[in-house]
Amino acid sequence: MAKEVSNIIEFTLIYNRHKVYLFNYVKKMVNNLSAAEDIIQIVFLKFYENLELIREKDKCEFWLFKTARNEVFNYYRSKKNKASCFENADTDEILPIDDEGTEILFDRKEMNSIIMNELNSFPDEQRDVYLLKEYSGLSYKEIAGLMNIDEELVKSRLFKIRRKLADKVSKILFYGVKS
Repeated sequence: MAKEVSNIIEFTLIYNRHKVYLFNYVKKMVNNLSAAEDIIQIVFLKFYENLELIREKDKCEFWLFKTARNEVFNYYRSKKNKASCFENADTDEILPIDDEGTEILFDRKEMNSIIMNELNSFPDEQRDVYLLKEYSGLSYKEIAGLMNIDEELVKSRLFKIRRKLADKVSKILFYGVKS
């Protein structure tokens, strides 16, 4: 009984520490609030079921993100619509309802939409690295561990995708040109 209580406490602490970052990552990957909630629930259910098997609790973040990533892939396999996975991204930001706030909200949504549409054209491995870094806040080392690649490769992929995004977004914003 004491071990079960200890597991519940440990699970709750880990859940509270990682739920927001994990949810943001999954939400950007599936672009569907309901599906993201379902996937997160599955991930944490699997985590709880395997809690005793996970040896290093301080490194459970890798396990959680890797499981989330696998569940996202399962989601798309079941839906058969991976091609449109990053279209029409939404934001849940609450801004004041005035002209300036409305303009800022519109600009952010438009910029987010442009970026997410551009991300859809990149290879999966580049897109995953970008989303893990920008929306989940993971370190280079953590991303490298999750994706089983070298930390320098993570940095290289991030540099390349950021440069490509900046180039494409600036062309769209300043020249109205989609390349």
